[in-house]
Amino acid sequence: MADFAMRAAYYLKLPASGPVPLPQKVERWTVIRSNFIHKKSQENFERKTLRRLVQIQDGHPETIQIWLAYIRKHAFYGVGMKANVWEHESLDVAKEMDKSMADLETSLQSKLSIFGRNRSSKKPTPITEILEKQKYRQMGVPLTEVREKARSKDEAS
Repeated sequence: MADFAMRAAYYLKLPASGPVPLPQKVERWTVIRSNFIHKKSQENFERKTLRRLVQIQDGHPETIQIWLAYIRKHAFYGVGMKANVWEHESLDVAKEMDKSMADLETSLQSKLSIFGRNRSSKKPTPITEILEKQKYRQMGVPLTEVREKARSKDEAS
């Protein structure tokens, strides 16, 4: 797969380096063949994960996206791929973000207005009403009415 990725990068004129072999991951496990008394009859399984690193540096972002899509489309069965893509921005990116902040605030205003309140209710409920409904009590007092009834019965007898 690494050779395929390198060839695709070459034909798209992307500056590629690699493939660099990374450490292998070896997973081994043993399974008993029978489910009863045959402990000595076991099977051993092993899975090796081979990894390669291919780096593309200073490529055009659209070309890199095309390359990644092509590799994902034509990937072999059982081969996984992980891609980390870094894009460089100009130094004026903070100014552009400040300009777009006003638009973002107006678009989020309707969503933030209902944050923290029940959508079905029209007006927010005060915190005192919420605390009374949930029956918060002092330390040492039973939390449920069932426990209170059981305690009163024990005291009566």
